[in-house]
Amino acid sequence: MKVYAVKILDTAFADIDKIAEFVVSVSTPEHAVKYVHELQAEIMSLRYLAGIIPESRYQTVRQYHPHAKQLRTRNRKLNIIFHTEGNLAIVDKILPSKMIIN
Repeated sequence: MKVYAVKILDTAFADIDKIAEFVVSVSTPEHAVKYVHELQAEIMSLRYLAGIIPESRYQTVRQYHPHAKQLRTRNRKLNIIFHTEGNLAIVDKILPSKMIIN
């Protein structure tokens, strides 16, 4: 099994910040921290999963990279958009699942 190093682009970090702000607005700061930690753990699972996930068929996802892939989070509300280059899994964007259409 190939193991990838995970690189998170600034656009994905900005998405994580927006997600945390939203969770704080509807819940508590503690819940937001827990949610972000769970999201980070799912992102890090790409170390092992990046190579077995197929390229996305959705144009909404492929607009971020021609060979973009997507990992749906456990709660199914978010999609981690990434692509691979050599031994790197590069996280491009984090999108709400309802935004993935076509």
